[in-house]
Amino acid sequence: YIPFFLILFIYFTGCFTPVPEQSRMPAAAVLLMGPSSLYYWYLVTEGQIFILYIFTFFAMMALVTHQRRKGLALDSNGLFLFYSFGIALLLIAAWVGWLWNDRTLRKKYPGVIYIPEPWAFYTLHVSSLPAASEGP
Repeated sequence: YIPFFLILFIYFTGCFTPVPEQSRMPAAAVLLMGPSSLYYWYLVTEGQIFILYIFTFFAMMALVTHQRRKGLALDSNGLFLFYSFGIALLLIAAWVGWLWNDRTLRKKYPGVIYIPEPWAFYTLHVSSLPAASEGP
């Protein structure tokens, strides 16, 4: 995953423009932010790569702050990536908050950083549900 996030960050470094009017996202990009954020949520939770993800996001925030001082703003591609990462972070926080008191998952994922895998949740709670009857 390190090369993937490194490539994303390198791409992000080229997403700045001196023209503030170019810092707008098209409507299609706004609609695609949901699936993109879900993808990053799944990648981080299932891959157990939160540390790599959060360091990349902090580096992105630091770069945005640094470039703003130079008078540069994110273009539409940079905004899409930055907002997708931000929404994914909110989704991860909601996921952890929702499963915070799950004793079984707590035993499986001990430690300071508790981010259960979606597959572990599925096998523990969803796959054990009784199948719906097919009818008469």
